[in-house]
Amino acid sequence: MNKWADISWQELQRLFSVVMCIDQDMKIIYASETLKNYLPEIENNLLVSDCFDILRPSDLSTYSEAIKNLNSLCLMTAKNEKFAVRGQLLRTGYDDQEVLCFCGAPWLFWINSHCPDIQMNMDDFSPQDVQLDQLFFMSTEKQMIADLENFNKELTVAKNKLEAANDAQHRFFAQMSHEMRTPLNGVMSALSLMEENTGDSKKDKLVSLAKSSSQNLMDVINYVLDLSKLELAGGEGRSTFDLMELLHSAVKILKAKSKERSLVLELDVANDVPVYCLGSPSRLRQVLLNLMINAIKFTDKGSVTLRVFKSSEQENNCTLQFEVIDTGVGISPENTELVFEPFWTAHQNDKTQVDAGTGLGLDIVRRNVEYMGGKIHIDSEPGKGSRFWFDWPTTSQAPDEQQINKLAPTESQKTTYHLTGKILLVDDNHTNLILGSMILESFGIDVITAENGKEAVSAVQEQQFDLILMDVHMPEMDGLEATHQIRHVLKQELPIIALTALSYDREKTRCLESGMNSYLTKPIIKENLAKELAKWLPSTSHIEKVDRTLKPQTKTVGVGDNLIDGSVLSELAGELSLKDLEKVSSTVLSEIEAHWDDLIHASDQDDQSSLLRHIHSLSSLFRSFGLKAAGETFGSTELCLRNGGVLGDGWLAKHEQLKTDSLCALAKELEKHNA
Repeated sequence: MNKWADISWQELQRLFSVVMCIDQDMKIIYASETLKNYLPEIENNLLVSDCFDILRPSDLSTYSEAIKNLNSLCLMTAKNEKFAVRGQLLRTGYDDQEVLCFCGAPWLFWINSHCPDIQMNMDDFSPQDVQLDQLFFMSTEKQMIADLENFNKELTVAKNKLEAANDAQHRFFAQMSHEMRTPLNGVMSALSLMEENTGDSKKDKLVSLAKSSSQNLMDVINYVLDLSKLELAGGEGRSTFDLMELLHSAVKILKAKSKERSLVLELDVANDVPVYCLGSPSRLRQVLLNLMINAIKFTDKGSVTLRVFKSSEQENNCTLQFEVIDTGVGISPENTELVFEPFWTAHQNDKTQVDAGTGLGLDIVRRNVEYMGGKIHIDSEPGKGSRFWFDWPTTSQAPDEQQINKLAPTESQKTTYHLTGKILLVDDNHTNLILGSMILESFGIDVITAENGKEAVSAVQEQQFDLILMDVHMPEMDGLEATHQIRHVLKQELPIIALTALSYDREKTRCLESGMNSYLTKPIIKENLAKELAKWLPSTSHIEKVDRTLKPQTKTVGVGDNLIDGSVLSELAGELSLKDLEKVSSTVLSEIEAHWDDLIHASDQDDQSSLLRHIHSLSSLFRSFGLKAAGETFGSTELCLRNGGVLGDGWLAKHEQLKTDSLCALAKELEKHNA
C-alpha cells in the first residue's frame, strides 16, 4: 500500500483492461499489456499529449490540471487514429512516487466506428470488463450480415428497407449500451473491492468512486429515456394549437428561475406571427424550454430573449423563425459546431460554472427540431452571448369552435368610468402629455402637467393633488428621484402610479421600492388606466353589454402589417375626435423627427446620456401610436445601453430605415380613419 492513495495501481490493473501510470511531468511510466499491444510506442516514456488527443476533459496538459479532473470521464484517441480509450484518473503511487493512474477500457464503440480493420479479441479485456458481451455481439452481428447477403433477391429488397428503418435505432442502442456499461463498471468494481476491504479510509474512497460512476450512469440513463420518448413519438400526429399561449406559458415557467439570477427574460413576437398553428406543441415546447434553460444557466447578467417572427410565407403555409438570445459567457468559434454533439460541453473546464451539465440537452433539441422539419444553428462570441435559432415550417390555422368558445363568449360587458379628482401628469414627452390629458379629461378629471421630475416636485409644493401619474425615465430628474423627494422630503402621501415603456419585473420592483404605489406600462390603455385610477379616486361606473361574437375575417397583408398595431390607433380614434386625432398625429410626427435629429447629433458626439434619452423618447412615441416593431426595437436598444452593452456597426442606419417604414405605415393607417 502507498502513502498517496488507498487503492494501488496493481489492484486497479486487476479490475481494468487499460491502466496507465502518469508521473508529475505527464509522462507515461507504465502501461498495461492491452495498451502496449496496440500502441507499442507507449513504452518509450512519452508524454500523454505525444500519444493521445484528449477529447474530454479538454485540458490535461499539466499535472495540476489533471488533479482537478479526478473522477471525471476521460476520452482519448491515439495520435495514429488506430486506438481509443475511455476511463478516469485516480491518484495513487508507483515506485515510491505519487502518480496519476488512468484506469478504464478500450473505447470499443469509437474503435469499431473509426477503425473497422482492427479486430479486438477476448484477451484484450479484463475478465470483469462488461464490454466482453458487446464484443461478442458485434462479431455475431457481422456474421449475421454475411449470412443475410446470401439470401435470394426477393429477401434482399426487404432486408435493405428494414436496415434503413432501423439504422438510427441500431446505432443508438449500440452506443448507449457502451455508455451505460462503462460507468456501471466503476460501480461494480468499487463494490467488489469494498467486500474485500474493511478500512474506513478505503471505504470512503470507494464510496466516492461509486457515487461518481453512479451519477454518470444516471445522466446517461436520463438521456436514453428522453431519446426513447423522442423515437416513440416520431410519427405522432400534428394538431392545431394556440402558439401564443404556448410561448407565454413557456416564458412564465422560467420567470422565477431568471429572477433568481437577476436576469431579464423577454418574449418578442412579431405582429404577423399566426396565433393558431399546425404542428407538435409538445416538441416545440420542449425545444424552447431546453434552449431558454440553457441560456439562463450560462448567463450571469443581462437578459435572455425568446424572439419569434415569420421568415417566409406562401398562402397559409409559412416558416417561423425562433431565436433564443442571451448575454452570457458565449462559445468560441471552434466549438460552435460541437455543441449539438452528445456528451460534449463547451464549458466543461470553466471553473466559474457550477454545473456545466452533461452535454446531452442540446442533442435532444437538435433531434426534436429535425423531427419538426427544421435545422438548428448557433451564433456566439465568447463574453458577449449566444443566439440559438431554428426555422419551423407550419400552417396557420383558424381556431376551431371549441377554441372560439373558450377565448371569446358571444356577449361580454364593458364598463364606462366617471372619475373625480385632480391629477398631476408627469412626462417628458409632449405627445404623451397631450394623449394622457385627453384620456384623463374624458373621465372627468382635472389635469395639470409637468415635463420632468423637478417640475413635478415644484408643482406638489404649490398645489394639492389627489394622484400623480409619474413617468420613470426623464431628464433633469427622473421619476424615481422625484418620488423619493415627494415621500421623504415633502412628506406627501398621495398615490403615485408609475408610467414606463419598460415592462419587465426589475423595472416594476425599482418603482415600488422608490415609494410608488402601482405600475402601468405604455402605451396607456384607457380601460386599464380607468381600473387603476378607480382604486384611488372617487368613481362611478356604468356597465353595458357588448356583442363580441367572432366572425370569419379575411386578412389582407399590406406593407405595414408587421410594423403597426392598428388596434392602438383604432382605440385612439374611438376616444378622440377626428380633429384631436389629427392634432396629436401632427404633434407626434414632428416630435419623432426632432428627437431623431437630436439622436443623430448625440451619436456623432458620442454623448451616451443624450443618446439614451432620445432613444427612450422615440420608443415611447412609437408605442403610443401602435408602431410596435419600432417601439420594441428602440426599447431593446435602450435596454442594451442601460445594461452597459455596445451597439453594433450599422445600427443607426437600420433604426432609421425602421423609423421611415413605420411612419409610412402610420400615414396609411391614418388615411383609413380620415376616409
